[in-house]
Amino acid sequence: MNVQEQAIEALKKVFDHNDIIEVIDERGDGRHYLVSVRSNLFVGKSRIDQSRLVYSALDDLIKKDHMHAVRLELKTL
Repeated sequence: MNVQEQAIEALKKVFDHNDIIEVIDERGDGRHYLVSVRSNLFVGKSRIDQSRLVYSALDDLIKKDHMHAVRLELKTL
């Protein structure tokens, strides 16, 4: 399983099955990713709290340096 697939699986453990999750290797180098999540879990949460939800799911991949740079696009459904 590649890093994109691992990231999606990790995010699916935190977010609902109806949420829209996308992970894109922006530079094609396997290290710089765009993570896009559309979820109702973001309703009423600050941008910081929204980001924390995503980073908590990706923590292991980031700590192991599988994801060097992560850009977030977070929206509600």
